[in-house]
Amino acid sequence: MRALRSSGEPVSPAGSDVARLIQAIVVRVVYLPTRGSGATPWRRMIVLDTSYRDAGQSQSPARIALVAHEMLHVLQRELRDPEFWPSGGFRPSLTRRWIGDSTNYMEVLAYIVGTSIEIDLLPEQEGGKARQLSDWLATMAGEDALNATRAVVKRYKNNSIYRQNYRVEARTPGHRMPSQQWTHWLGVIGLEDQTIEHIRNLATVGQPKVIAKDELEAGG
Repeated sequence: MRALRSSGEPVSPAGSDVARLIQAIVVRVVYLPTRGSGATPWRRMIVLDTSYRDAGQSQSPARIALVAHEMLHVLQRELRDPEFWPSGGFRPSLTRRWIGDSTNYMEVLAYIVGTSIEIDLLPEQEGGKARQLSDWLATMAGEDALNATRAVVKRYKNNSIYRQNYRVEARTPGHRMPSQQWTHWLGVIGLEDQTIEHIRNLATVGQPKVIAKDELEAGG
């Protein structure tokens, strides 16, 4: 995540920033058989698949991106705003999870950061994969944040947490999304301005996909 070029500049600006920011936080990492997925159920805790114990198997761009995705959730939960950036701690609610509350907009930001890191770390010969990632990043970083949350639910349709969040947020005024754009919130979290601009430039390469509301209602 913190790999450097021969010039001394980071290969992935976002990876370098996330690694720097996470150093200031004591994070507990738990390894469980998750079939490759990760989770950040509450503040300062990350769950990773048992395969991540082996450092040699955790160095692919996709795996590094997943770890960065979860680290971004750690940084989000430090904001401790119960509406937009919940800590995940115990909080009784009629509609939300009492423990592990999250929002799909949190996922959008985490996918923006993780995907940009994966693109940066991909070998040049994987151009086809880079194009797919660029399209996904363009969708996540598009001006229509609500479309981005729908894209998350559609792509990961077997994720019960995303589906539950979608149902709750569809009935919630504002959809539990802050008014400011993702660029603002990555700055609040602590990413450097030049890093955010780098991500924005990566996103302009791809073609964003529009996900209609009825696609989700039809189970697509």
